[in-house]
This record gives sequence, C-alpha cells and structure tokens, in this order.
Amino acid sequence: MHKSQLTKQTTLLLGSLYTTQFVGFAFFSVAIIAIWRKSGMQLEQLGLVSMLSFVWVIKFFWAPWVDRYIQKCNGNYKNFLLIVQSWLVCSIAFVSFFDVIHDKAIIIFSLILVGLLSATQDIATEGLAYKILKKSERGFGGTLKSIGGILGYIIGAGIALSLYENIGWSATILMLATLTAITLMQMFFYQEHTSKVEIHSESISWKIFYRFWNTKDKKIWLLFLILFPIGMSMASGILVPLLVDVGWNLEKIGFIKGVIGSVLGILSAIVSGWLLKHYSRINVLIGICLFETISLLLLLFIYYGYDNIIINSLAIGSVFISYGTSMPIVSALIMDHIEKSPTTEYALQFAIYMFLGVLASGSGVSLSGVFGYNTMIIMSSLFSFITMIYVYLFFRKMNYERD
Repeated sequence: MHKSQLTKQTTLLLGSLYTTQFVGFAFFSVAIIAIWRKSGMQLEQLGLVSMLSFVWVIKFFWAPWVDRYIQKCNGNYKNFLLIVQSWLVCSIAFVSFFDVIHDKAIIIFSLILVGLLSATQDIATEGLAYKILKKSERGFGGTLKSIGGILGYIIGAGIALSLYENIGWSATILMLATLTAITLMQMFFYQEHTSKVEIHSESISWKIFYRFWNTKDKKIWLLFLILFPIGMSMASGILVPLLVDVGWNLEKIGFIKGVIGSVLGILSAIVSGWLLKHYSRINVLIGICLFETISLLLLLFIYYGYDNIIINSLAIGSVFISYGTSMPIVSALIMDHIEKSPTTEYALQFAIYMFLGVLASGSGVSLSGVFGYNTMIIMSSLFSFITMIYVYLFFRKMNYERD
C-alpha cells in the first residue's frame, strides 16, 4: 500500500483538474443542446448530438498508451498533464471564431476534439489520484471528482449558458478557455513527488480488456456498471429540452439548472463522502438507488406545467443529487477493483459506466420525441428501482467495506 500524498495543494489541484476537464465539454455537450433546441432542432437530431459524448467512452482504447508513457516518465504525470491541458485550452478558444448557429459542423468537430482531450486528461488525472491517495482516502477522492464535475457543469452548462444570452458566443467561449487555463498554471507550479505507483508493464496490453472481467465478482460488478447509470442519465438527458419545450428561456435554465440544482449536487457529494466513512458501501448504494427511484419522478411536475420555484428546483436538483451522491462511491469502488495498471483499469471500468450513461442520455432525448417526456421520466425511475434490487440481491455477500 502506497503512502498518502494528500495535501492542501494536491487537493486543490485534483479538484481543479476534475472541474476544468468538464467545463468546456459541459458547454459543448449540454448548453449547446439548449441553444440548438431553442433554434428549432428536432429532438431526434439532438439525441444524436448528445451521443457525441461517446468520445469519453472510448478513452480506454488509448489508456494503455498513457500508462506506458507515464511508466517511461518514471511514474510522473505532470508533464503529460501540462501538454494535454494546454491543448484543451487552445481547442476551446478556437471555437470562439465561429458562429454557433451557422457553423454547426465546426462546433460538432470541436465538441469531439474537446471531448477527446478532456477524456485524456481524465485518464491521467485518475492515475495521479491513484498515486496520491491511499485506500482510505478514495471516498474523498470520489467526492472531489463529483464536486469537480458538478462545478464544471455549473460553469459550462449553467453560468456560461446564462452569459451567452447577455454577452454572446465569442466572449462566453473565451471565458471558458481562461478558466481552463487556471488549472494549467496550478499544474505548472506543482512539485510532483518522485515516488510512484508500481505498474506492471506486462499487463499493459489489449489482453487486459479480456482478462479483467474474467471472475464471477467482476461480472457481477460489470452488470452493475451497466445498470446503475441508466436512470439518472436518462433523466439528465431529457431535462434541458424539456425545460426549453415548457417555455423556459436560456438564462432561467442556466440559473436554476446550473446554479441551484448544482449546489444541491455539491452538497450531496459531500454528504455521500461522509456516508462512505460511516456506513458500508452497499447500504449507501441501496440508499442512493431508492432516492433516485422516488425523486426522479418529481420531473413529472415540470412536464405537467406545475409552476412552483421550490418544486421545480427540487425536481432539477434531484438529477444533480443523484449524480453527486453516486460519483464518490462509484469512483471508490472502481479504484477498489484496480489490480495492476491504474489508468488503464480505471478507464476500462469507467468506460462501461460512461457508455451506458451516454447511451441512456441520448436515447432518452430521441425516444422522448416518440413516446413523450412523461414516459421516459417513468422509465428512468424504473431503471433506478431495478438497480436497487440488483444491488440488494448480489452485492451484499461481496467484500465491500466502508472507508
């Protein structure tokens, strides 16, 4: 077991990396949906745009290369992250020179590019987190990831969407690029420890993708990674077009979804981290699934036109609370399943989780054009209920302890 390197500086650095990896990507993959829906794009087309987030899913294809590169650098992540973060800043700034409505092809290309760079940064960040954190700190690391993701969402899909209504496209994009550059400066001044996590070079090969799931417990874990993200991702995917279709303007969507809802998500991530310290991971998982089963149905109030700021905030907040409480425990459990190659094995597991999340999100949007928002909201709640039953039946005998 490696020693902890958790300090104030490394905590701020990890939090910043988790935040800025999602700032630009959140704007291009979420706020763009609202902007293009407002301009008249059909739900079926928006669903396909949502699925461009698959670039995050396929990151496990190049994760072994990152492992090998880091190994050649004696386990040091700093230089690699400096390069990737620099390209991420430039890629975001590049889009400011084009029109969001008339240059859709370039915007989509930029979405893919920013997604690839963000995903690569995430691969290296998870390896750095694995190196910095000892096992008892992984719940805290998951909390940092969750809070960082939500902060990135607040900025990219909330604040930036509101600003777009007032200051325009180019100024908004340049603001996002500037914020992403802050992490670049933090990484520049970071003094990385020379100690490294042992990586077995013979395991860094494509065979790992076949060997990794070759036990009964891993197969049970695999099915969980398939089921768990569907409910909350489906609800999250339909939320923005639903709000546009019931008459909300972009500034209001940005505020209540990106600020009020996300604050609830951050608080829930903190609570989730605390729960992992005091209760078993299985009991926390069951509690999260039960919460999702009930709370996601609150979105029906918005669909049926119930205009109450408190109810609407709770309905939107339920999506963020689901994400906020889920990410710490999922991240901790993924790290628990790492055996030899930190970045590769984390990416391999998280890719499954992300794949189903993106698929559920995009499918939820497209199918809403056929079956209606209300049907898809009920389906999202049903999937959360199925996951809860699965966890209760198959996870209770597995050795998952609290941090």
